[in-house]
Amino acid sequence: MSEPKSPSSFSFLKLAGPGLVVAATGIGSGDVVSATVGGAKYGVVLLWAIAIGAFFKFVLSEGIARWQLGTGKTVVEGWAEYLPAWVKVYFAVYLVLWTVAVSAALTNATGLGLANLTGGVVPQSWGAVAHSLVGCAFVWLGGYGKFEKLMKTLVGVMGFSILVCAALTMTNPGPALQGLLVPTIPVGSGAYVLSLIGGIGGSITMLSYNYWMREEGMRGAGYLGYVRGDVGIAYVFTAIFGLSIMLIANRAFFLPGVAITDAQAVPKMAEMLGSILGTFGHYAYSVGFWAAVFASLLGVWQSVPYLYADLYGIAKKLSPEAREQVTKVTSLPYRLGLLFITLVPIPLAFTGRPILVIVTYTVVGSLFVPFLAATLLYLNNKVAWTEPVPRNHWSTNLMLVAILALFVAVGVQEAMGALR
Repeated sequence: MSEPKSPSSFSFLKLAGPGLVVAATGIGSGDVVSATVGGAKYGVVLLWAIAIGAFFKFVLSEGIARWQLGTGKTVVEGWAEYLPAWVKVYFAVYLVLWTVAVSAALTNATGLGLANLTGGVVPQSWGAVAHSLVGCAFVWLGGYGKFEKLMKTLVGVMGFSILVCAALTMTNPGPALQGLLVPTIPVGSGAYVLSLIGGIGGSITMLSYNYWMREEGMRGAGYLGYVRGDVGIAYVFTAIFGLSIMLIANRAFFLPGVAITDAQAVPKMAEMLGSILGTFGHYAYSVGFWAAVFASLLGVWQSVPYLYADLYGIAKKLSPEAREQVTKVTSLPYRLGLLFITLVPIPLAFTGRPILVIVTYTVVGSLFVPFLAATLLYLNNKVAWTEPVPRNHWSTNLMLVAILALFVAVGVQEAMGALR
């Protein structure tokens, strides 16, 4: 863990720090698939939904960061201390289920990305296993500093690749600008719009920011402006990435009238870009997709063990200082959590249905956000803070209520769809 730094020691370039890592972790395979299918079905008229989804995740992440600056506690510690006991039990059970779903989805997605890049030379299943083990080894040996550097490199690769493809396939910016600024819900697309808003930008991984703030030594009210800028940059990137995927899908599928399914989203997109832009298009998209899902895998492998370690410290009733030691990347609880998230998805890599696993993760992930919004409404309004950090503004509370209502609708819709 690094020594605390003063806010003035951060340059503008350094501002793209742990927030950007949170964004890269949150942009997973589900985001790429949903934006691709959305662009194929509806063209550019739903671009606004991606922008709104990214903004809502910014509101939640800013609330998470402000809570920690105001109290010195993680959100998980806040739940344990100020909410009923059943809340931490619920979260612990949910975390295990979420870990199984997300680790399976990410390993399947990285395997799919590698198979797409190699033309099937490396099978999807064995590529999934390899990515899980490589991710574990890197997190175990590399520490936070090397992890952050690799994540920023992957962000650069995924951003450059997908943005270039979007720019080269853009033919008429007028409809795209209208789709971004004028909310439109085509007939029969209401449920899909909710899903698109809910999917962009991650779910439980937003809690990672608490632990990465500690790694960067960010404590106290003096960092409020910094974390707001950091999280703002993160979700602007998230929005731009999602918008770019939908724009590419509009050109590749919607305009020529090519229908696709979820299972076809990734390989068919690479194939269509190959026909539009040549070999460069095929490989640029394939590299961008792989970088996106591998960054998400690395982020989850590095951050989710913090949550297990934090819950361990709470269950053992350790002091705040001891809990902070337990959440270090070299602690035994952290490393046991890392091994769990590494090994549990390996059997699921051989299901032969990677997209089904990815969609299952999307459903499970959508159930977390309303829970987070509800608890932030309480923690950031009712609990006494030790630092002079502002509580929720009335407009923030209004947005949290809107997020709560929206994501409850998303969760119900996704669960019903999965059951059907």
